[in-house]
Amino acid sequence: MKVQALTGNHDRNGFDCGVEALNFWLRQTALQHQAKGISRTFVTVPSNAGDVQGYVSAGYGDIGEASILGFYALASAFVLADDLAPELAKHYPRQIPVTRLGRLAIRSDLQGQGLGRLLLADAVTRSRNAALSVGSAGIFVDAKNTTAAKFYAEYGFTVCKEQPLKLYLPMW
Repeated sequence: MKVQALTGNHDRNGFDCGVEALNFWLRQTALQHQAKGISRTFVTVPSNAGDVQGYVSAGYGDIGEASILGFYALASAFVLADDLAPELAKHYPRQIPVTRLGRLAIRSDLQGQGLGRLLLADAVTRSRNAALSVGSAGIFVDAKNTTAAKFYAEYGFTVCKEQPLKLYLPMW
């Protein structure tokens, strides 16, 4: 599989992660935000016809070359140092430029197979590369629930002060 920027050629309507708000955002909002420069969405798709055939052979008959297996969005943002855990906040000025990781989601029938980890690694890499040219102290994420928060915490994200669903990963 490969990770690439979302285009109008991807099958957004065929994606279902089990959370209607995330499905709707991908179908109706992601390309609009991209066109306006609000966020950038990246999708995982099969890398070639051989990958598609592998999915079909494994029982995923609806997966084609344009099928979205998972996605995430990145945007620039600011957070207040007061929102971070105290041990992190003391290292920053009052307002901190960050990269916001939003809406990471995996097709419901592919969840639990490591695709989320792959997308998170790609998001961190893209964020760090961008931060080499444009200031960003770290990655900030609003987890949808405690399960998602636990996922991010497993990869080094720190829970923000008094906000268990807001997490931060310093890049430097």
